Amino acid sequence: MLKVEGLHSYYGRAHVLQAVGFTLGTGEVMVLLGRNGAGKSTVMKSLIGLLRPRGGRILFRSTDVTGWEPHRIARHGMGYVPEERRIFADLTVAENLAVGRRPPRPGLPAWTEERLFALFPNLGRMRSRAGGRMSGGEQQMLTIARTLMGNPLLVLLDEPSEGLSPLIVEQMAHAVRALKGAGVTVLLAEQNFHFAAHVADRAAVIESGRIVWSGTMAALLADEAVRAAHLQV
Repeated sequence: MLKVEGLHSYYGRAHVLQAVGFTLGTGEVMVLLGRNGAGKSTVMKSLIGLLRPRGGRILFRSTDVTGWEPHRIARHGMGYVPEERRIFADLTVAENLAVGRRPPRPGLPAWTEERLFALFPNLGRMRSRAGGRMSGGEQQMLTIARTLMGNPLLVLLDEPSEGLSPLIVEQMAHAVRALKGAGVTVLLAEQNFHFAAHVADRAAVIESGRIVWSGTMAALLADEAVRAAHLQV
């Protein structure tokens, strides 16, 4: 589904991503783990085209999408859930979902409002509520649901558990597992190791803009030395 080769990204003169590379198979859930400022969000923004890499390649569905505009990458099947959520505060839940609607993709079941309300029951009970009158957790659910209305093949989730209560985090974990069950490939950027361990098949650890470890989540769970060196505050 996704192959990243030698990715270099900058903010001005700051060289943030340095030769980042990894692969993500169809139907997998992979997590990018790292401390705050390690470069996780920069990877996400580079993949979706909000930040244009200065080196390396991004192969999405075997197509080189490096340097494409975000809307073109989205049309090719990549969805992005930003850390900032960015819902339309003056629009209702139903209206926010309508904004994200895209035609179904061949061979995959379409995401509809009713299907999304089954995945996120909280949203179904407030479909006429304005986005600005929702809690942070509800807004996070809405952002994910709006992205799914585009029927993506790959979803990028940037810090989906940040600032949420344990109950909402558990609901988020259930949602990620449901996405995998529906055939959606997921790439997470996370600091919450407990959350990641419950949903991810594989992990890559990023530090100072470089991938310093990659493997199965089971292997990372068993490697206390790696976690202590790169993930603990």
